[in-house]
Amino acid sequence: MNQLITELLTQLRPALKSVGKAEHLLTEYWADKIALLWTTKDVHRAANETKTVLTEEQARTILRSLRDNYHAQYGLEWRDVSEAVQESGLGRDLSKRELHHFIHRDVLVVDPPQEGTKVARKGGA
Repeated sequence: MNQLITELLTQLRPALKSVGKAEHLLTEYWADKIALLWTTKDVHRAANETKTVLTEEQARTILRSLRDNYHAQYGLEWRDVSEAVQESGLGRDLSKRELHHFIHRDVLVVDPPQEGTKVARKGGA
């Protein structure tokens, strides 16, 4: 069973009467399709690579923007994600310590949700 089907079944399990039947139906449905998934974790990694820290909501905003502006003929590449982070103006700069942990220990930095504001931009805008 592929990872997508496994994750879908995990999320749907509480609502399913028959996990086995659901697995069979999903396997049949996806037999002639592929889905390339981009997650907020990918957005956070691209942000950290550009020395930026995002909240989860900011990463979701960028992910939705990438989805909404997706063009199947051109696809979506890592540089598109990095550019979307930079162009968004969202987040804050990584501290030297955070950058060190990211580079040397592969520790992603994600800011906690900010109270009173949905999506904060760099520089307080």
